[in-house]
Amino acid sequence: MNGANPATRPAPPLPARVRREIAREQYRSELLVGAVQLGIAALLALLYAGSTHGFAPDAPVEAAPLGLSLFAILALLRLWLALSGQLGRWLLGLGVVAEMALLVGVIFAYHLQYEQPAQFSLKSTEFAYLFILIALRALRFEPLWVILSGLTAAAGWLALLGYAVASAPGNPITWDYVTSLRSIQIHYGGEFDRVLALLMVTAVLAFSLSRARRLLASAVAREQAVADLSLFFDESVASRITHSEAQVMAGQGELRQAAILFLDMRGFTEAAARLAPDELIALLGEYQGLLLPILKAHGGSIDKFMGDGILASFGAVSPDPAFAAQALRAVDAIWTAVGHWRAQRQAAGLPAPDVGAGLASGEVVFGIIGHGRRLEYTLIGDAVNLAAKLEKHNKVEHSRGLTTRTTYQLARAQGYAGSKELRAARRVGGVAAPLDLAVLG
Repeated sequence: MNGANPATRPAPPLPARVRREIAREQYRSELLVGAVQLGIAALLALLYAGSTHGFAPDAPVEAAPLGLSLFAILALLRLWLALSGQLGRWLLGLGVVAEMALLVGVIFAYHLQYEQPAQFSLKSTEFAYLFILIALRALRFEPLWVILSGLTAAAGWLALLGYAVASAPGNPITWDYVTSLRSIQIHYGGEFDRVLALLMVTAVLAFSLSRARRLLASAVAREQAVADLSLFFDESVASRITHSEAQVMAGQGELRQAAILFLDMRGFTEAAARLAPDELIALLGEYQGLLLPILKAHGGSIDKFMGDGILASFGAVSPDPAFAAQALRAVDAIWTAVGHWRAQRQAAGLPAPDVGAGLASGEVVFGIIGHGRRLEYTLIGDAVNLAAKLEKHNKVEHSRGLTTRTTYQLARAQGYAGSKELRAARRVGGVAAPLDLAVLG
């Protein structure tokens, strides 16, 4: 069985969330169908009101006003059922049959309106509206309703034909095509063509919808996959993966001028020793939920989480002419938000760890590493290593955040207006030459 052709294997069932999304799309489609039907009814009513009528004022019935009124009521009822969540499949199917039966009934009523024999109805130009109703059912992307609508139309037309033949006082049949066109006599070949046209249009639409539905399911599944991907990757990275024209593979990389920010929770080890596992995870969730929106609001992309550490970049995933300024603005906003957060936790008697930051800038490679089906987008470069070292160096400088003078001056040149303390010729662990630093907080 392992050698079976994959094309013959049944498709796996769609996940429940994909089915729910498709159901939402079909719900919106049903609202669209109702709106279009009401629009068509309104247009036909305006055309009817502005036209001259060629039937007697005392005609037993006016087919068009009666049909349009009933059709509008039916469309409004179905819209109400859809909006109130009561439009189940049985009611929907009943509505599809009812709307088509109503149109066939209107066509039937034309011989009463013009006080002609029943075969007169078979000459009605309103036959074309049967195709419109069938086509409208395609908006739901469900072949079933197109098939039901088309079969109802064909059955209705056959019923009209049968009644016309049965109720005629004489022989209503002619085998002369020209005579059938110039009179109300019935040509079986012509009526067969009408029914065949209805069935063929129904079949083509149903087949097309069957293919389109598979594409819709695939598209919804891919959309859900992109949403899931964004849970594990930064949104900008997920977008690059899903919109890449080339195949994603290891070895792809781009050189960027970027700023790298390394954030770390201070006192996390002590807090971990005091807190229960669920409380520890809740603390991390609060911390990450506080910082991530700030980073994204300033154009930052999250490269990875490392326990209580966050590695973010500015200008690496997508070029940004103000990457350094954006990074410093993000750090300033983080200090403000963390201050409020710590105060709230302290007031509640909960551990309130601080946040440390290291920021560096320079050339980095943003690319894909890994092998086979295990790939990872990552940042590579001296700036990445330096940001981590600067974060650790905060303990030596008794600071909350550090960057280099070069990065600070670059940020100022890019429009950053904040003022930072400068410290010259500082020895940073793991860095050979002394660095001039700027204290971020």
